[in-house]
Amino acid sequence: MGISLRCLRVQLILLLLALVLVGCAEDKALIKRQAQAKRDLGKSLLGDGNYAAGLNELLEAAKLDPDNPDLHNELAIAYREMGMYNEAITHFKRSIELRPRFSEAHNNLGTVYLIRADWNSAIDCFKKALSNDLYATPHFASNNLGLAYYNKGQFKLALESYQKAIQAQPSFSRAYHNLGVTYEALNEWDKALEAYQESIRHAPDDPRSYLRLGKLYIRLNKPSLAIKNLEETIRLDERDVIAPEAKRLLERIK
Repeated sequence: MGISLRCLRVQLILLLLALVLVGCAEDKALIKRQAQAKRDLGKSLLGDGNYAAGLNELLEAAKLDPDNPDLHNELAIAYREMGMYNEAITHFKRSIELRPRFSEAHNNLGTVYLIRADWNSAIDCFKKALSNDLYATPHFASNNLGLAYYNKGQFKLALESYQKAIQAQPSFSRAYHNLGVTYEALNEWDKALEAYQESIRHAPDDPRSYLRLGKLYIRLNKPSLAIKNLEETIRLDERDVIAPEAKRLLERIK
């Protein structure tokens, strides 16, 4: 009789533990869903350009799900876009602590160091991103690595990085453009022309390579080609960011 009573007590204790564990699991699942809902809303608001409200939703999500590396990466991106670089660095680093081989976060952290002109720290981040063979978009980190090397004046290493970006993604126009800029720095005009033309071939509506071509044709004393590319720059630059420079150059050579 005593043994049966003990068994009954053990069974009751186990049942209570099971109920507690089920309750905890359900609570955690509910919290995860709440965090995801706030995260989705935050990303939507950020996509609409409402940075303050979007950031607030992501911060609320992080309170509910503090060990989510993707969420910290998204928070850091929001801070970066708002020019709050210290906060961005903090959250990118937290994201990497939670997932050490998080190549996207390594690359994103590197972009903050690029903005701050901390070339060596940027290079270290991009190399860490590229050390992961499972990194789905290595062309981004390779291109960014090239930018860091270029700004350090290490043009050969910059060329190698841009070429690796192109190998990984042959239609990556930005890498061709940066390749052209680097060839110009090395006074390799023909290669620069070819790189800009490839950039345009893959992104015909981007005005930036047209401007570089126009300026290079001025240098090479080919005014008709310069005019053609500068006029195309103006036509494509709907936001009027680089068009004013193209207009000044056109006035000078016409």
